[in-house]
Amino acid sequence: MTRHDHRIRHTAGHATWRVLAAITAVTAALAGGLATSTALADEPQKCGTSDTVCYAGWNANGLKQIADDLSVNGTASRYYTTMETDLQKDVRGSITLSDGSKLPFRLIGILHDDLADGSGRKAGLTFMAVNAMPKAYCMNGVMPSDNTTTCQGGNTNKGGWRDSGLRRWMNGGEVWDMFPEAFRTGVSTVLKRSNNMEYGTTSGSASSATSDRLWLVSYRELVPTIYDGWKNYGGFQALNQEGGQYEFFKGRVTNNYSSNTILANMYRTVSGSRPAGLGSNFRWWERSSNPGYTYSFLSVGPSGDPDDYIDADFRLALVPAFSF
Repeated sequence: MTRHDHRIRHTAGHATWRVLAAITAVTAALAGGLATSTALADEPQKCGTSDTVCYAGWNANGLKQIADDLSVNGTASRYYTTMETDLQKDVRGSITLSDGSKLPFRLIGILHDDLADGSGRKAGLTFMAVNAMPKAYCMNGVMPSDNTTTCQGGNTNKGGWRDSGLRRWMNGGEVWDMFPEAFRTGVSTVLKRSNNMEYGTTSGSASSATSDRLWLVSYRELVPTIYDGWKNYGGFQALNQEGGQYEFFKGRVTNNYSSNTILANMYRTVSGSRPAGLGSNFRWWERSSNPGYTYSFLSVGPSGDPDDYIDADFRLALVPAFSF
């Protein structure tokens, strides 16, 4: 072999080594990038400037991912401690409604509500608005097209929350339609128990369940115990079956028949104004039928008193709750 041939073979071998090294480097870089991209894809989505739902830096998709992980893994979820801390610190989120107004909300429960999908699992996260919707609603009756403060033909609590007009509006009517698409896609349907029997009937001693995407909290979900003065009312037993106090309210709502600071003035919108059509009834609805009267539902008064009640055809502030 000539010296010239040796140089050719040496040069060719060196070039081959450089090509192989480059391929190895590119492969490693791609693999690393893929791993990084996969890891990033696994993280819950953060809020962007165009997101209509944001809580603690996560958008609706991110909240859904966190909630699903909690639902599957329970207290062993890697998000459990973080969300529990956010609940105790009263971290607030915000939803942009169809009219452009904001609806602030807080986390009130973790693994609290039963999913309605038959899985036997709990919804990961339950939230509740901090302020009222822009418009006040009656529980039953025909909603007026102006700011009239009552609704025609709605002075009854027959059928309770289950058969109420407000439940229909919140789960597929004008209230539901005010929420953005990202929210409506992300929320979970859960089972809510209520006294749905007419006051005075013998079957009114037990609650029944409804499937809801948006709902109102019950009296029992706010307070640690039921007011003892109602124990002789026909609806007392059913009232006691309408869920349990949410974790956020433990230690914050201590009075079942008088004022609670954390619940005060929630009838106001985020701007501090009264919702349209509210009138002088500075209250917001609960889904609980009044245990002692035929025509009314319970509500929360301006000082945070959860035992107020008012006839179902009056328009009150609406403070919705929901689960992811």
